[in-house]
Amino acid sequence: MSKTVEKLNVYLANLNVLYRKVQNYHWNIVGSGFFSVHAKLEEYYDGLNTQIDDVAERILAIGGRPLGTLKDYLAVSTVSEAKNEAISIADAVADVKKEFEAMLKLVKEVKEVADEENDYGTSALVDEYISTYEKDLWMLNAYLK
Repeated sequence: MSKTVEKLNVYLANLNVLYRKVQNYHWNIVGSGFFSVHAKLEEYYDGLNTQIDDVAERILAIGGRPLGTLKDYLAVSTVSEAKNEAISIADAVADVKKEFEAMLKLVKEVKEVADEENDYGTSALVDEYISTYEKDLWMLNAYLK
């Protein structure tokens, strides 16, 4: 198995756990600003869901097998699950920011490995993810000030 497939599978696992975490926060946030943050979290998890499909299909396109079970995702993911309980907007947004920072670091690692293996399709695919995380982090940092 190529290093690119290995990194993409870790990224895929993180996407799946993060998707569920952000959706959990979407359901459970409380506080002033609920309506706007509730909508933003939905936007985030919809974007993560699109990435999940794209990444899994890319793994198949380059001859790999994407992880596909929750058990597999939890075994390799570096994202922790959210508790099923009320959470303040400030805490949820701060945690999403932390997770997006980690995802940005990981997707840059995917790009580096893909470039080393001359996998230009994967490298091009993750360029958009890098830009999206950078923009989202700029906005999250502005919100948290």
